[in-house]
This record gives sequence, structure tokens and C-alpha cells, in this order.
Amino acid sequence: MSRVKGDERLWGILNDKLDMLRGAGQLPDAVRVAEAALELARRAFSPADPNYALSLEKLGQLHDQGGDRAAAKPYLVQAHEVLARGEPPDHRAIYRSARRLAFLCDNLGETDEAMSYYEKAIEAGTQLPDLPYSDLGTMLNNIALMYRKSGRQTAAEPYYLQALEIYEKQLGPEHADVASVLNKLAVFYTNERRFAEAEKTHLRALAIREKVHPPTHPDIAQSKCNLAVVYHSRGDYPRASELYRASLQTWEEATEKPPADYEIVASNYADLLRSLGKAKQATQLEERARKKRR
Repeated sequence: MSRVKGDERLWGILNDKLDMLRGAGQLPDAVRVAEAALELARRAFSPADPNYALSLEKLGQLHDQGGDRAAAKPYLVQAHEVLARGEPPDHRAIYRSARRLAFLCDNLGETDEAMSYYEKAIEAGTQLPDLPYSDLGTMLNNIALMYRKSGRQTAAEPYYLQALEIYEKQLGPEHADVASVLNKLAVFYTNERRFAEAEKTHLRALAIREKVHPPTHPDIAQSKCNLAVVYHSRGDYPRASELYRASLQTWEEATEKPPADYEIVASNYADLLRSLGKAKQATQLEERARKKRR
């Protein structure tokens, strides 16, 4: 027992040292100390001890910080498994561990694993009353985007709706951040060719943005363009044209040199004009947009 207690004390000293080395940016030295601390943790603690999980996690984080995500992953996975078995569960530690693994797997291109860890992070995060609503909302949007990119679009909708519910509950129905979530949901509906739902959702987002922002705010220009895309896709060219023009005007009034989004609006409007046989007007519009961007 005295050997174990000695190991525990030495483990604490090594952890302090690796934290100091990490803070100083001396990552190779920190990794060596973290590896020694992990060996001590295996002797000093049970496989279910949070301190053992901490050693695994610190070594994984160091590899991640050094840019070697593949080397980081096994340590972070093992740490998460230890935390997940804890009784009673430490929801905060589980949340942080799962979120870290979700980001890491996402960066490694391991989409299914990333989504699984996001789910675990959300489940644990909902048990934390002080967790910022934006953290949960961001993860829900990330999962939804992953489903869309992987060709499973219909699976994305519940996550957008859950994010919207969280934002509305925390901020009220007419907050700028609620409008941002509505915009993402409406774009999803447009991509799914669910134009009636897209129109309704974009109109609500635009109404909020026009209420909370000045007339030249970029979000208003974005909403007008996105709504124009809905009408354009549905063949309602007069309303689409009106909104494309309004979006371009908003960008022009907002800044002397509009961003890339301005040129995208002009390109969309030019496509519409060409479909109406107005090729010369379309070309002039695109040239004007390019000059504005120079």
C-alpha cells in the first residue's frame, strides 16, 4: 500500500511538470512526462479511477496539440470509456471528453464516429444546467451538416429542429441567433425541394432580422437572397427577381466593396435573367458585380 501511495504522489508531481511543459510549449518533453505519468497511473489507480482517465486524456491531448490526431485518438477513446463507466456519472467530464472526440473524429474524416460522440456529448450536456445553449446548438448543427454531407439528408432535420427549440427557449422567438438557426433550417428545406416550408421559414428569419438589425445588415441581404432562391427554384421569377435586386442593393448600401456573397447573388440573378432570354442584361450584371468586388 505504501508503494501505491508513493506512486500517487509521484503521479501528482509528474502531472504538475507536464502541465508546466505544455504551457511552455515544450510538447516533446511533455509527452515523455505524460507517458511516465500514465505508467504510474496504471499502477496507482484502478481502471475505473477518474485519475487514470485524466492521464489517458492528457497524453491524448498532447498528441492532438502536436498535430498527430491518429496517435491521440486511442488514448482519448480509452479515457472516455473510463469516464462513461463511472458511478455516479460525471456528466461534465463525459461531455467534455465526448465533444473533444467528436471534433477529433470529424477532423479525421470519421463521420459516423464523430456523430456518435456528438450524440453522447449532447446527452451529457443536457444534464448540465449551466452549459451555454450555443454549445448544444453548435453540436446539433454540426451533426445535421454531417448527415447532409454524407447523403442522409432526411436524418438532419430533427437536429435542426432541436437546435431551434433550444435557441427559442433560451432567447425568445425573435432573437438574431434564432433567425440564424431558422436560416439553416430553411436552406435545408430548399435543398430538399420542400419549398413551401423553406419559404415560410425564410420569411420568419427575414422578419426577425429586419426587426433586430439595421436595413443594411449583411444578414438581411443573406435572407433576401435565400428567399429569392426558393422562388427562383419554384419558377416564381418576378418575386425572385425582386428579392435578388433587394439583396444586391442591401450589400451595396452596406459597404463600398461587398464580400463574395454579393457576387453569388449577382450570379444567381444572372442565371434567372438568362433563363428569361435576357443574356445581355445578365452579362452586364455580372461585370458590374466583379467591378464592385475589385
